[in-house]
Amino acid sequence: MYKKIFMGIAAVAALTLVSCSSDDLNSLSDNSSKNEAISFDGYLGRSAVAVNGSRGSVLDLPALKGENGGFGVFGNYKNADDLEFGSNWFDNVKVTYSNTDTKWTYSPVQYWLPQGHIDFLAYAPYDSKYDKKVTKDNQELNFIVSPTIKDQKDLLWAKATNQTMANNSGTDKKVKFQFAHALSRLGYIVKLNNDYSGATFTLTKITLAGSSDGTENAFYTTGTIDLSKTSSTGLWTTSSSDAKQNFDWFSGTQTLAKTDYKNPDANYLFVIPQDFSATATGKLYVIVEYTIKNYNGVAATMTNKVYKKLEKNFEQGKAYTINLSLGLTPIEFDADVTAWKDTDQKDVHWN
Repeated sequence: MYKKIFMGIAAVAALTLVSCSSDDLNSLSDNSSKNEAISFDGYLGRSAVAVNGSRGSVLDLPALKGENGGFGVFGNYKNADDLEFGSNWFDNVKVTYSNTDTKWTYSPVQYWLPQGHIDFLAYAPYDSKYDKKVTKDNQELNFIVSPTIKDQKDLLWAKATNQTMANNSGTDKKVKFQFAHALSRLGYIVKLNNDYSGATFTLTKITLAGSSDGTENAFYTTGTIDLSKTSSTGLWTTSSSDAKQNFDWFSGTQTLAKTDYKNPDANYLFVIPQDFSATATGKLYVIVEYTIKNYNGVAATMTNKVYKKLEKNFEQGKAYTINLSLGLTPIEFDADVTAWKDTDQKDVHWN
């Protein structure tokens, strides 16, 4: 699903909404004829980055299989029928992909009992700091958004409840996780809005901030994700009183043309879902700085700084592209004619 929202700034900004598709993960299994191992199968919602074949910090299947990939699993066994999360059998167990065995593996392998069930929670990427964090009374993990963009990570979560030996045994029977993206992902495209022959336009900075002058902060720095949720409703807990942060998204020099300049693969933003719509308390501005040289015979380098308020609710699992169209303000003319002004009328008499 794609949506576009166009906005003007002396440059024009647009937000493009991209939803996610799914990609089948290889399964983890270690079944034997005598004992039924607890095995996992995962399905991953794929972002626009994966669709286009690029990487960065987006968790697609190759990234999840990679050297620093894998996901964490919590599992609580109970003999009674009622739902209960916890970690008495699986406490943040790391599941990784073995290129040698060409399958997903974990250790030590656990086996099904003929009675009772297990309620599972899972997330990715794996982090040992979440050991012993999930209990009967708590299914929330604290998440920190790195202020350094290249260090930001995609975040996935899933759950599988009431899993038993009866419905998960056999060669093709596994606990299935339908992973979903928990964050919002932001990217940008920059281009010129016209053909300025002979002139050089150079992008120098892109900032996302809570005010047009950059003095107010915009984005959440931390939040808690509830792994027991199956949708965005109640998934995140944040506080408006917590410290927020801005992002210096681009800083350098990039010559612009009428063709698109897209953010590098490692320069996507991964942020906690946040409402910046017109009626929301939080505000968000995109601030762009660029230089112009050799336009119409003027050799001096001139700096231009423009901004635009972005009014959008950034939702869980959705990817947004801010399209920035930069240029010069055209010289336009208008005309009017002043009406004749009547003077005092004089009578002329002829004798």
